[in-house]
This record gives sequence, C-alpha cells and structure tokens, in this order.
Amino acid sequence: MTNRNLLFVFAHPDDESFSSGVTIAKYAQQTGSEVYLLCATRGQAGKPGNPPVCTMEELPQVREQELRLAAGILGIKELQILDHQDKCLGEVPLEQLQGEIAGAIDRWQPSVVVTFAPHGISGHPDHQAISRVTDLTVKSLPLEKNPVQKLYHVTLPLELLAANQYGDPLDKISTTISAPEYKAVVGQALRAHKTQHLSVQRAFPGVMEGNDDQVREQNYFILAWAKRAEMLSEKTTDLFAGVL
Repeated sequence: MTNRNLLFVFAHPDDESFSSGVTIAKYAQQTGSEVYLLCATRGQAGKPGNPPVCTMEELPQVREQELRLAAGILGIKELQILDHQDKCLGEVPLEQLQGEIAGAIDRWQPSVVVTFAPHGISGHPDHQAISRVTDLTVKSLPLEKNPVQKLYHVTLPLELLAANQYGDPLDKISTTISAPEYKAVVGQALRAHKTQHLSVQRAFPGVMEGNDDQVREQNYFILAWAKRAEMLSEKTTDLFAGVL
C-alpha cells in the first residue's frame, strides 16, 4: 500500500494557512492521506493585533492556541510545536534543529515533506532557516531508514507577484495543486489567527470579514529532492505522483 503521509515543516503559526492552505485541506480530506505539521516557534515576536487581541506576554500561548484551531479546521492529524525563539531560528544549533526535524520524520513516517523555498516566500530569515535545515535533514538521512521519497519547496510564481517580491519562475514549478473547493476552509483557518489579522487582511483582503474571494485556490511547489532521480523531471498535479 502506498504511503500517503505528508509532513509540512514551517517556522511560525499561520505559515501553514498562508502558504499551503488549500493543499493541506485537500490532502487531509483524501482517504488514505494523513497530514502532519511541525512548527518551529510559537510566533512570539509577532504582533498581538491592532487593537490588541492579547498582551505581548500572552502572545506565545495565544498563537499556539490559534495554530491548533487552524490545524483542526484544515484537517491536520497531528501537530508539534517546538519551543524556539521567533526570529532566532538561524541561531539554533544545527544539530538540535536537525534532530528535531529528523525525530518528526521518524515518528510520522512521511513519504512527502514540504517546507519553504530557500527565499522563504516573504524573505523572513526564519523561513529561510527552516528551509535550509529541513533540506539538510531529509537529504542526510540514511536512504534505507529514510521514509521520505520527495521533498518539496512551496513557492509563488514570479509572474503573479509585484516587483521585488520573492518567488520562482513558472517554468521551475514542478507541481501545482488547484483546489478552489477548499477556499472557504482556508478562509476559516486564516480567521483563526486573530492576532495576525493585520497580516491576513494585507495578504487576503476581505478574509477577516468573511469574504474568501482572495484566498489562493492554487499552491505552487518545486520538487527539491527525490529518492528516485527519474521523479525530478516530472510536472505533476499531485504531490504523491510516483510515490511507491
């Protein structure tokens, strides 16, 4: 039977909904697929909202609660939140963060792992750090003990972005997931991140008021590594294409 466990590795609460929302919701609803999330921080360096939803002291706990709510809405089976300091992931000892990611892979046995593209989409240094260490972890696991068959980077097409934004050319994108039927689910997950309402509103105008029109119905991925070399040239509409 094909292993259809899917692991997303991100830096902050809300990364999952901003970057990969319809993809997570789509696979979480598919029979035989199980979606997991490893989040490296509690987002404690973020903003508490304007007007504030909570105090800065309360923010880590509140953002964890928001993430757990959003994960449940999206259908994520299990979530682990690490206790690293927001905006400081690049300072975490490599062996420590690599060991934590390897532990999640060992526990959940994903055949596919997704993290940020090296630019982090937003250019955030934590996004770049989690991308770098996830790549290193997946690629350094002994092949015979590595359940991962494909490693993807989530990105955005440069052709859809304004100048000076981070993304990749369309011809580099190997997999596009289109799932407009899950836009409302993602909108609900985004609204769970109440402390981040300013960021949500800036990225997806109208969502905080219940209008999901601006939620992305497509997510874009680059296949960064594959256990079998022949997978690397594939253009697909399924993250599990070719997985044994």
